[in-house]
Amino acid sequence: MRVLDLFAGAGGAALGLHREGFAHVACVERDPSAAATLRAAGFPAVEADVRDVDYAALAGTIDVLWASPPCQAWSSANQHAERKGAEDVARNGWPWTLRIVRLVRPRWAIFENVRNARRYVEHTVVPELHELFAHISVWLLNAADHGVPQSRTRLFVIAGPFPVFPPAPGTRRSMRDAIGVAYDKPSPCVMTTEGKGRPTDPSWWKKLNNASDALAIATGGARLKLTVDECAALQTFPVGYPFAGRVEERYRQVGNAVPPTLAAVVARAVRLAEDGANTIREGLPALGAVVELVLARAVALVRASPPFGVGAAEVDAFVARNVDRLRALARHANQRGTW
Repeated sequence: MRVLDLFAGAGGAALGLHREGFAHVACVERDPSAAATLRAAGFPAVEADVRDVDYAALAGTIDVLWASPPCQAWSSANQHAERKGAEDVARNGWPWTLRIVRLVRPRWAIFENVRNARRYVEHTVVPELHELFAHISVWLLNAADHGVPQSRTRLFVIAGPFPVFPPAPGTRRSMRDAIGVAYDKPSPCVMTTEGKGRPTDPSWWKKLNNASDALAIATGGARLKLTVDECAALQTFPVGYPFAGRVEERYRQVGNAVPPTLAAVVARAVRLAEDGANTIREGLPALGAVVELVLARAVALVRASPPFGVGAAEVDAFVARNVDRLRALARHANQRGTW
């Protein structure tokens, strides 16, 4: 399945999709260091603002459009984020994303964002998506429930031709499992500011705002800051993933990323929906032959022993009417891409 990835960052989502067999046509990212990371990781990076790219050549050729629109407008650090997000036009990437979706016309569209954007998405984005796709799902997934050693809840919107079922929770992994730190729960959310570490102010010690806070608690204050590699491990990037740029840029890339393992879980749900539809589509001719055979035998039985007062011509007319209706319904389902 051919993928166009918008706001691709350092490639967390791209890596998860790649693990599920998806192939990227382009990963659009305007940050130079993140684009360099994408190139070093082997992804087709387009270093540009998503609003400045000409997508005309991709129209009708993309199976999956993945987008993680800028979420600062709804971030938990933004006071009254849920109410003010839609008013923050400069940082609200949803309108730009939806314009590209309308232009490219992908078979599937997957969107990832912070949980505070949910009200805006359900009231503004979903109605517009219903004009373009047959089925829309809105999920809140905690990465910790899906094999990521980090508590990170994100909003996902999946739009496509078939229903998609949310993934079931799996085995949890702890901070100890990921990086060997004596903290036997998933870490708090990995943030872009992990490079600053935990403040030494004693009043901070009861707070768990980011992953470095858990590190400080686990080490009794001996360590107050996670390394870039440790943050990447908590995000489920593979060892040696080629993050480019200065140290602070690498911390930012890791903190902004979609955990690859979580992206793979979402991609797998879409792939299963697509594979299931293909299986049904491939089986329809055989199913149709069985239905025709059953109908023929039923008609033969009724003709041989018709109900009292019912003639053969009436039996034939009844069968013709209902067979025509069944075939019309099948044609309608085929045209809509629903089964």
